[in-house]
Amino acid sequence: MPQRPARQVACAGLLVAGLVALTGCGPVAPKDAAAAPAPLRIQTTQTEPVAAPTTAASPSVAPLSRRLRADVVVTGKQSFSPSGLAKLTSLSPRYGATIFRAGTVRLGGREVQAVAVDPSTFRRFTPAGTAEADLVWESVARGEAVLSHAFATANKLGLGGQAVVFARKAAPLTLRIGAFATTGIPGTDLIVSDAQGARLGLPKASAMLLTADTAVDPVVLASKVRRVTGDGGQVDLLTAPTVNPVAFLTAGRAARAFGAFSYRYYPDGTIEPDARWVRENTETSTLPIFGRITCHRLMMNQLRGALTEIEARGLAGTLSTYDGCYVPRFIERNPMNSISLHTWGIAIDLDAATNYRGIAGTMDPKVVEIFKRWGFRWGGDWAYTDPMHFELGALLTSPRS
Repeated sequence: MPQRPARQVACAGLLVAGLVALTGCGPVAPKDAAAAPAPLRIQTTQTEPVAAPTTAASPSVAPLSRRLRADVVVTGKQSFSPSGLAKLTSLSPRYGATIFRAGTVRLGGREVQAVAVDPSTFRRFTPAGTAEADLVWESVARGEAVLSHAFATANKLGLGGQAVVFARKAAPLTLRIGAFATTGIPGTDLIVSDAQGARLGLPKASAMLLTADTAVDPVVLASKVRRVTGDGGQVDLLTAPTVNPVAFLTAGRAARAFGAFSYRYYPDGTIEPDARWVRENTETSTLPIFGRITCHRLMMNQLRGALTEIEARGLAGTLSTYDGCYVPRFIERNPMNSISLHTWGIAIDLDAATNYRGIAGTMDPKVVEIFKRWGFRWGGDWAYTDPMHFELGALLTSPRS
């Protein structure tokens, strides 16, 4: 990395795997400036469900009998046929499945993914904390809107306020914001009741969550689901394969796996990790399709596996440019944003010219499916899309202790 003038260095800090990011040392002052250093801010993501107080009667919602692991989600552009639903449900005979509506609506001036559910059955498939939160599911049953924490924060929407939801083929609905929670389905920012989903024109029985039997690898279940749906549905694996030990990128494990390091950052939004961490953690290898690529060494095998499969399935021609993996910087090169996962070399951008933020992009769905199977998340699933971007969501090999 080229040497930079000392006066351009903004600050130094400690990164802990990107899930808690140091984000606010402020612009650089000249050496002779008398200003006090800006306070350090720690940005975190709230995940615990919260609900707005209400005097409305609590509707009847079945108590949580047991929480089920959501292994596979399948969504269609329209309703699945009764025979298709029967075949899909039969793939999870022991634990069953939950069927619901899914689709895109506009909220807060943005397109968001919405699900319309029966709260009594759907709650069993949601993450710990959300599943047990009676107030969240009573809010859904009352016909209120339940938003993801991230969407509510980004759009400055408060509990007890109003959300105006627009659909393509229905009149807009004004809904009370009853709770913040997460579905566990990537990219989903709005939960409503089935009745409200019908008013919004979301297609009936257009999505399903399934749980794999304890003796069945979730990958096997996902493959069976794909054989049933063919091209008529999008199938996403929500849990990792069981054939290899997997450590999802939670804060503690990620810190151990990818390492913490001191760093400096600069006014142009780039970051300079310490040289020892770079030597010990990054790796440059020759990979299929794109040749020499520098990434975190722990991601290299999964990236090689994904690109090898893409090439073997004759899909290499759908990709044209490699646009970066290990690129230490803030998101959008703005020091007031969070640290980009590119700083650790655990994200890769492809075909940036036709897959920039906010559009559907040109990424082949089969390529996306392969990356997901190899443990990557796709930016095209986000509310504010980034279809060039794939980031490591799970390690398919054991991290170092």
